[in-house]
Amino acid sequence: MLVDRFTNQESLTNRRRGSMFIETAIGIALAVVVMIAVAQLVALVARQRREVSQTRSANQEVANVMERVMVLPWDELTTETTARFELPDESAVGLDDPQLSITVTDAEGPPSSKTIEVALAWRDQADRLVDPVRLVAWRHQFSAGE
Repeated sequence: MLVDRFTNQESLTNRRRGSMFIETAIGIALAVVVMIAVAQLVALVARQRREVSQTRSANQEVANVMERVMVLPWDELTTETTARFELPDESAVGLDDPQLSITVTDAEGPPSSKTIEVALAWRDQADRLVDPVRLVAWRHQFSAGE
């Protein structure tokens, strides 16, 4: 009987050791899964922050270009004349392959007016062209008597 109790006790201890190993392995597996999920979340947040930063920079550059275009004399305000505008090198640092386009069209009706559209596109991390940031303004020419 004493031998049976001893063998029984030893059997329970061996089973407990085996179950602790399984519990530890499951715990490590869960920790690895959580770490992978956190790493993916950090990468996603970093990518979104980069995209927001690029969009903010593009908005600022489009506004700066529009200010420069709006001060041109009325007669020089054409698509051909505005084609000479380029982005400064400092602003192009955060944007991959920035593509600036400025379009000036005559609008109908009195007073004489022109529609000016400034658009800036760039490539994202996947080398896809991002939808451009656009800014549209109207400039009117008033006669001296108005």
